[in-house]
Amino acid sequence: MATDGVRPDIQALRALAVVLVVLFHWWPSALPGGYIGVDVFFVISGFLITSLLLREIDRSGRVSLTRFWARRARRILPAALLTLLVCALATVLVVPIGLWPQFLAELRASTVYVQNWQLAADASDYFAVAEHVRSPVQHFWSLSVEEQFYVLWPAVLAVAAGRRRTLVAAIAALTAVSLAYSLYETGGDPAAAYFVTPARAWEFGAGGLLAAAGPASRPSAALCCAGLGAILVGAVRFSPATPFPGVAALVPVLGAAAVIHAGPSVRALAVRPVQFLGNHSYSIYLWHWPLLVLAPFVLAHELDPGVKVVLLAVTLVLAWLSKRLVEDPVRTSVRLTPWWTFSAAGAATLGVLAVVAGATASVDDQLRQARHASQTVLAAAPKCFGAAAHDREHPCRNPALRLSVVPTPLEAHALPNLPCPVVERRGPLQVCTFGARTGTAVALLGDSHASHWRAALDVAARSSGWHGLSMTHTGCPLSIAAPALQEPERSLCEDWRRHVFAWFPHHPEVSTVFVSAISAPREDFEAEVRGYLGAWERLPATVQRIVVLRDTPRVRGNTDVCVERELARHHEAGPACAVPRSGAVARDAEAVAASRLRTGRVRVVDLTDFLCDPRRCQPVIGGALVYKDNNHLTTVFSRSLGPYLRLAIERAGTP
Repeated sequence: MATDGVRPDIQALRALAVVLVVLFHWWPSALPGGYIGVDVFFVISGFLITSLLLREIDRSGRVSLTRFWARRARRILPAALLTLLVCALATVLVVPIGLWPQFLAELRASTVYVQNWQLAADASDYFAVAEHVRSPVQHFWSLSVEEQFYVLWPAVLAVAAGRRRTLVAAIAALTAVSLAYSLYETGGDPAAAYFVTPARAWEFGAGGLLAAAGPASRPSAALCCAGLGAILVGAVRFSPATPFPGVAALVPVLGAAAVIHAGPSVRALAVRPVQFLGNHSYSIYLWHWPLLVLAPFVLAHELDPGVKVVLLAVTLVLAWLSKRLVEDPVRTSVRLTPWWTFSAAGAATLGVLAVVAGATASVDDQLRQARHASQTVLAAAPKCFGAAAHDREHPCRNPALRLSVVPTPLEAHALPNLPCPVVERRGPLQVCTFGARTGTAVALLGDSHASHWRAALDVAARSSGWHGLSMTHTGCPLSIAAPALQEPERSLCEDWRRHVFAWFPHHPEVSTVFVSAISAPREDFEAEVRGYLGAWERLPATVQRIVVLRDTPRVRGNTDVCVERELARHHEAGPACAVPRSGAVARDAEAVAASRLRTGRVRVVDLTDFLCDPRRCQPVIGGALVYKDNNHLTTVFSRSLGPYLRLAIERAGTP
């Protein structure tokens, strides 16, 4: 995303690329394929860097790696390191400590430009509705790919610098191999293919081949417009359900190549607003994502459209300031020799890493203390722990648990979900097992609000001899109604649902299905009810019983901060951070749908009284932390519900 030399058509292409990316991130349903803006940036970088290196080879017969890398460092690192430092400080100041481990790990990876490999190793799905919050530096994955290109590409060209034909052949061969790998990896492991450098290198190679081919004999407005049209069609027609990069990435790559090869042929692309966006595209890209991620922590609520527009203006101001005050002065400095450049870059990088390391050490120490305290409490198996404290049939009170919180909010974020070994994969459908190894087969379906029941169901299943199969998918209730999601996630959910319905005819042994879903307010409640009824009708007759696990209450968005604060004060966190029951318990469309059926096939199990007393819902019950955020149960509390869930299921007459 760097600029060396100014061609108005390329600056306009940069402007288009950054607008696509920003719109996709901020309003994904408006432009579901806007993520292809990154591919456009890759082609531009491949073209410009290869052009620069070829000119140097033609002039001197060699490539000076030292001078090249020094120029790249002066261009790329100042604004990037400033952004990373701001994100590190903001994480410490405004982000709940429970999210620090994730954010700090990604900050560390971004600072040394291996964020793409970190996300690939974590099996992150760039498009998925994550149960955890995305970090403010996730977008550094593409900058990491670019930086790796800047390190390796000139070395490749330096080796083949002797003869132009050999050099072009080397570029073509590497591009072809990378494209083949991208096609293969996209088909086998699309989440990793999206991030890893070998699956993206061909996009830079396409720009490199364009540079080696030389300019067109004359500018072509028709070719330029065709290229822009291809990019726009891809941005509108593609979605996160599109296998990517793979074959689909040819659309933005060839479109960008067409615009570059056409030359400065369309005067409208040279207008000032377009050129401003192009000139500041790198800084806009750096700042837009951290603002989007961090603002909700500062404001303590989700961003509405008006706030997003204001933050977009703030992004442009920050981009202008960082370019004027940071990027340009360093890039154009005549005093920064390569030695001073590398020294300053190294010192600044170490400074950012030191901030991250200090915060990491602090959170690791707190996490060790929290785990030790939690293990001590759990090992003692105290009476009245967790849901047992709200057992109305057998009232129980343990004053020793008054100041206990197991796990702490920090620990809750760091703890993995209940292990669920995967036994089958079909597209987006992933089947894993819980409960007894053999026995009556039961299934769990729904979104993440079904997933958080798995720990409780595991306890119930083990004691009752049920073999559980979990097929949940974050953000996707088992409903034929259109998912209340923006388009990037909607397509994924619809695909998951199709696979679920196709799975059951092959598994007639599953006679009982447990379902649950988030009960967030919807504009059309009746459509939601009909969606659940329609989905249950599509389950085969072999599914004799459907058990609706009524959704859990939700607490305030900053409840984890409240609990941490009360812990530090040695106050009882449950009552201090409680919310009124009337506002915490939402109307559950799935439970309403079940109540409208006259048959005995669908039953409702409601454990709300174990999470709330008649007036309030507390985030800490019987010394157990109920929620790991504001609406998902912790595994510890979910397990404490297990015996009561089993009893409620038996009373409902299932399985």
